[in-house]
Amino acid sequence: MPMSGHLEHLRKKVGHDLLLLPSAAVAIHDNEKGLLVCKHADKRIWVVPGGLIEPGEHPADAAVRETWEETGLFVEVTCLLGVYGGPDLIVDYSNGDRAAYIGTIFRGRIVRGTPHPDGSEILDVRYFTREELVRVPHSRWMDRCMSLLYSPDAPPDFVSASWAPPQ
Repeated sequence: MPMSGHLEHLRKKVGHDLLLLPSAAVAIHDNEKGLLVCKHADKRIWVVPGGLIEPGEHPADAAVRETWEETGLFVEVTCLLGVYGGPDLIVDYSNGDRAAYIGTIFRGRIVRGTPHPDGSEILDVRYFTREELVRVPHSRWMDRCMSLLYSPDAPPDFVSASWAPPQ
């Protein structure tokens, strides 16, 4: 998928500097407790389907749209899995761009479609068990919430606040 018009406009103004970007993704399971993951063309790592939230777009809509664009699956968002940020979501791209993502991750189910990669941004789409996923290159943020990604009924997750005002 080419860079969105909004992000392209921002990059023309700030160049490769670090941008804070909102993103949304969906954790989808099959009947064998496998997690649907996509192999990204740029970094050749596996991650749940998702991407940038466009200006004015609801996070759940972005997660559904990105899943459709990347995998050909129309999904329904069923609940919030968690919200993530921090050092594990800072990405340095091969073109020099830097981004710090705030990721809203949902659980979802397939409404219709057959998974297939878009052939541009996504090279492969498949289900991995937890044991399989930890053995392949995957996005670092997933390590922090791996048990949640594979648990169909865990409560929403986030990193507790550690900031406090000076005393």
